[in-house]
Amino acid sequence: METILIIVLGITFVVLVSIRAVRNLQWVRFGEAFGKQGEALLDDYTYLTEQGITCRVEHGLPTGRLFRPLAKNLDDRVALFVHRKDEQKARQLLK
Repeated sequence: METILIIVLGITFVVLVSIRAVRNLQWVRFGEAFGKQGEALLDDYTYLTEQGITCRVEHGLPTGRLFRPLAKNLDDRVALFVHRKDEQKARQLLK
């Protein structure tokens, strides 16, 4: 019984990690900045979304709760991601 539970948990883990990896492959990072420089990325995000580009912004570091206290000085991080299908059009718009 324990062996079956371990196998099920292992398969579940592999499936979840695979789904996360496939989702991350759909995005291209266009920039990453801290503080005031991050505001320029937010302006780029606004401009790109107005032009119909699929993009997303990530604030802070994607850390777990355990490591959050260690990353306090990195909370002002901004990262801009563009969907892979819109990558070329976004590069042309940001030239």
